[in-house]
Amino acid sequence: MNIMMLLEMAASGCPERIAFVDPEMDVSISYQELFDAAGNMAAILRGSDAGRLAMLDISNIGIPIGLFASGWAGIPYVPLNYRLTDPEIDSLIDRITPAYLVTEPERVAGFRDREGVQVSSRTDFVGQARVSGEAPDPWSMDPEDTAVLLFTSGTTGAPKAAVLRQKHLVSYILGSVEFMGADEEEAALVCVPPYHIAGIAAVLSSVYSGRRVVQLANFTAEKWVQIAHDEKITTAFVVPTMLSRIVEELDGAKNADMPHLQSLSYGGGKMPLSVIQRAMELFPGTDFTNAYGLTETSSTITVLGPDEHRLAAASDEESIRRRLVSVGVPLPGIELEIRDEEGSVQPVGERGEIYVRGEQVSGEYEGRG
Repeated sequence: MNIMMLLEMAASGCPERIAFVDPEMDVSISYQELFDAAGNMAAILRGSDAGRLAMLDISNIGIPIGLFASGWAGIPYVPLNYRLTDPEIDSLIDRITPAYLVTEPERVAGFRDREGVQVSSRTDFVGQARVSGEAPDPWSMDPEDTAVLLFTSGTTGAPKAAVLRQKHLVSYILGSVEFMGADEEEAALVCVPPYHIAGIAAVLSSVYSGRRVVQLANFTAEKWVQIAHDEKITTAFVVPTMLSRIVEELDGAKNADMPHLQSLSYGGGKMPLSVIQRAMELFPGTDFTNAYGLTETSSTITVLGPDEHRLAAASDEESIRRRLVSVGVPLPGIELEIRDEEGSVQPVGERGEIYVRGEQVSGEYEGRG
């Protein structure tokens, strides 16, 4: 297993179809071009001393190139939170050297003399990747290879690096996404940060389905609404705070006037009942899905689907309407239980801790097992 399988299949199935559009860089890349760019950069990574490819940057064309290039090169992909303080970023980089670091141009000088770090600006990285070079050797198919190291910020202690192996990510995509399931005119709007598991899942799922991705690096509700209109976006993922701001942006409108928006998924936090109710009024023809998951589970493990949303919203019973704040039911292939502090399964209606098992579940941290 290797995430490069997903891109290889997409490049074979729809080579000329646009894969990613970056409005801020005013650039796009087709599936075949993305495959070639990943190969070019994989060759560069293999020729370096880097043991990891780190990305410290906003969402841009370089993100999918880096993710797939690392899979081809056989080194972990490590997206870093660019919103952290400089000392926090320095601490994380110390833990992943030797590394090839890609970052925004204004940060490059600060890392140029850093021991164990080869640094490149996003512009140079994308430029190098898109220059034809010698094809690298085939990628590894070992399912145990580490695909992604994703730092999770807990409430206490230093961030832990969750280990997502090739088998975890590929299992998640194969179990939840239909290959080439998107029509050519379909487009996804991705505005979650690239250091979030939802951002990684959005790249992989869109590629496998053959969908065009429009990247929104710096979210504002005004930008989101404008791009959704202009690009005829058909599907999008937002976190609850983003949806709340979108609802506020459209305040006073009878509806959002986006008949092309077929589906809108959300997750990453608790959704206020008032926000989802108003959103469903503004987007009456849109299918809403609440996707619940964790970094350690390679993204989504449960969903509250469109039918459940409509059933709950149409009900006069408060108990049924409250289902709009539920995370739904487990995905196929996911086993889930609610247990008490002693590990015993709780009866229906009782609170407890979530225990989950499945091929996509890691639960492993670097250096901790």
